[in-house]
Amino acid sequence: MTADLNDRVAKAIAAHLGKSPKEEVAKPVAPTVTKDPETLEDGHVWYSSVFGYKPKFGDFGIRVLDMPTNPEIARLVPKCDPDYVLQKDEAALLVAGMMDGDKTLITGPTGSGKSSLVKYVCAKLNRPFIRINMSGDVESAALFGTLVVRGGATVWEDGAITEAAKYGAVCLVDEWELMPAEIAMGMQNLLEDGGYLYLKEKPGNSDDRTVTPHDDFRLVFAGNTVGQGDITGAFSGVGVQNTATIDRFTNTIRLGYLSQKHEVDIITSKSSVDKKVATDMVRLASLVRTAYEQGKIGLTISPRTLINWARKQKRYDAQYALQVCYLEKLTPDDSKSVSELFAKVFG
Repeated sequence: MTADLNDRVAKAIAAHLGKSPKEEVAKPVAPTVTKDPETLEDGHVWYSSVFGYKPKFGDFGIRVLDMPTNPEIARLVPKCDPDYVLQKDEAALLVAGMMDGDKTLITGPTGSGKSSLVKYVCAKLNRPFIRINMSGDVESAALFGTLVVRGGATVWEDGAITEAAKYGAVCLVDEWELMPAEIAMGMQNLLEDGGYLYLKEKPGNSDDRTVTPHDDFRLVFAGNTVGQGDITGAFSGVGVQNTATIDRFTNTIRLGYLSQKHEVDIITSKSSVDKKVATDMVRLASLVRTAYEQGKIGLTISPRTLINWARKQKRYDAQYALQVCYLEKLTPDDSKSVSELFAKVFG
């Protein structure tokens, strides 16, 4: 009786959705191209005029800041890398989020270019950029500030996050899943709309301890996971983050590896290897990545490793260069497997 009822319910739901009960749910579709706005706000320019292409969800207005006159802030504006290969959809999402005041989370495999993407966007928009690498033993003093002795007097010295909030910088919190719980709680208010920073260790009254962020201040978190732990065992130290922190992100971007063509372009632009060798290198990396995803190899080949391997070939041949920069990091069985793949690709 119960089984019959369940079956009827399943069929009714399926009929309502227009598919059979066992049919898989469709994958999310790509964003629909929207009509471009006809006018720009004052002080704005088209995204396409700065980045050289129109996003798939439509062009939009962005602000390119004037170069800061304060040298202390100007030094934080990164220089644009002419050889950088942009992941276009993800860059447009990041910039749109920055224009909207979002708190952004970027996730993706090691070496996929998460921090490079944020740095490149800041360079194009003349935005100060501060990168913080999290670790399990990071201290709040380094992030928010602390009392120091200077010239015989005790004075307050701002930390990196406090500086970013005051300067209107884009603050990238890298490897954010390693962040201790007490640090995450210290940033909860800053992650809210209209949030502020409260420096509880700073001497003075509440006004002295409260930092209202600059209008251009943006927070971007980046890591290999989405903060709900690592089921692969590949990222040591990664923990499950507080749901209240994850819930505060209003813009989420998943970054993957570049296409094989783009990786070949990067390798040839940053080393002396020719296109044929670079193509074979990327083919090998693709095979290794597939084996890694299937749990057959414990360490993947990232774009960072590919560039290192290419540069090592100025001194060694391709096989010995691979051994020096990658194979020696593997277990004997994994090293043997990759060596066999190398022979398959390079002959």
